[in-house]
Amino acid sequence: MDNPNRDKSTIVNNVTKSLRQAILNGTLKKGERLIQEEWAERLEVSRMPIREALTQLQMEGLVEMVPHKGAIVTPITRDDIEEIYHTRSLLEGLAVEKSLPYLTKEDKKQLEKILIEMEEIQLSDVTNEHYIQLNAAFHETLRKGCPWPRVQKMVETLGISPIAPNLLIDYYPETQREHRMIYEAALRGDPAELRASVEYHILRTKNNLITCMELLKKP
Repeated sequence: MDNPNRDKSTIVNNVTKSLRQAILNGTLKKGERLIQEEWAERLEVSRMPIREALTQLQMEGLVEMVPHKGAIVTPITRDDIEEIYHTRSLLEGLAVEKSLPYLTKEDKKQLEKILIEMEEIQLSDVTNEHYIQLNAAFHETLRKGCPWPRVQKMVETLGISPIAPNLLIDYYPETQREHRMIYEAALRGDPAELRASVEYHILRTKNNLITCMELLKKP
C-alpha cells in the first residue's frame, strides 16, 4: 500500500532539488523574484510543495522571504564558499586546539557516540536534516572547552552551509573517515594534530563543494 506522506515528501524533495539547482547554476539570478505559480506550472506540481521547498531554501540561505515581494533569490557564490570555509578552518582549528586540554572523558564519549551515529546513518533527503544536526553537535563538542569566547562566537557566526550534505553525498565516506581521524586525534590528546585534522577537513569540504557547484553550472 502506498504511503501518501512518503509520496508528498518525495515531491517536495524533488521540487527543492530542482529549485536549488536552478539557483546554483544561474538559471535564477541574484535578486530575481521566484514566482510560485510559474514554478508550480513548470514543475507540474501544486503550490504547496513549492512553498515547502522555499522554506527549506530559505534555511539554506538561497532565498530570502521579503514582505510584499515573496521569495527573492540570494545565491551563494564561489567567493562566499572560499571566504566562509577558509575563515572557518582557521578559527575552528584554533578553537579545537585551545579546547582539547579542557575536554573531559564524558565529552570524548559523547564525540564517539555522535561519530558512530554519523557512520551508521544512510545519507538521503530524508536523513539529511538529522545528519546536519549530528555534524553540528560533533563540531560543537570538539570546541566546547575553548576558553576564548570571541573565537567561539566567530565560529558560530560563520556556520556551515546546510546545502553541503545534499551536494556532497558522493564524498560521504571520505567525510566520515575525516571525522574519525579528528576523533582519534582528540583521543590521543595532541592539540596540534587535532587542529591540523580539523583544518584539513574543512578545507577539503570547501574544495569538494566548489567542484560540485561548478558541475551544476554546466549545461
